[in-house]
Amino acid sequence: MTSSALHRRSAGASVPDTPATRLLAGLLAGALLTAVALPARHYAAEGEVRDSFPFSHYAMFSARRSAHYRVAHLLGIDADGTSRPLHYSYLGTGGLNAVRRQVRRRVRDGDGQHLAEHAAALLAVRDRAEDRGILEVRMVRGRYHLDSYLRGGDREDFTRSIELVGAAPVPGRRSRAAAVVGTGRTEAGR
Repeated sequence: MTSSALHRRSAGASVPDTPATRLLAGLLAGALLTAVALPARHYAAEGEVRDSFPFSHYAMFSARRSAHYRVAHLLGIDADGTSRPLHYSYLGTGGLNAVRRQVRRRVRDGDGQHLAEHAAALLAVRDRAEDRGILEVRMVRGRYHLDSYLRGGDREDFTRSIELVGAAPVPGRRSRAAAVVGTGRTEAGR
């Protein structure tokens, strides 16, 4: 091979760099870009946006949702009676969505009290600095206004109702009152 032929071939290239291979590469790239951009013509031609690759609106985020969302979760009660949501890892391992589905099923099956007791025991063992003030753990089923929550409103603005499905004191911490056992219903703001 001559030195000029060595310079024309790119390092690691399996096809020689010739005008024909460059033309072929350009045509292939153009065809791929056209195939990806072609669905955009639907946006100008139609009044309603259609979902199609690559301009997908991904149904998980674009599907119509109810104004309210129901979720089973943990609330920690401080010494002064204020409540705040606790991290989902007190309920199980894995990703948030997997734990959320399992908790919803278990609460529906009547295991809310057991979940509260388990979370309270974990909270005492882990002893996280941000959770040291928690004296009681409550397993609740909440109904929340989704738009207010996503817009970052105050908790009172998006909380519609909270149903107590289990409660347990955190072991080794003095409780401000006896733990409420069983189910009950409270309205937001109480």
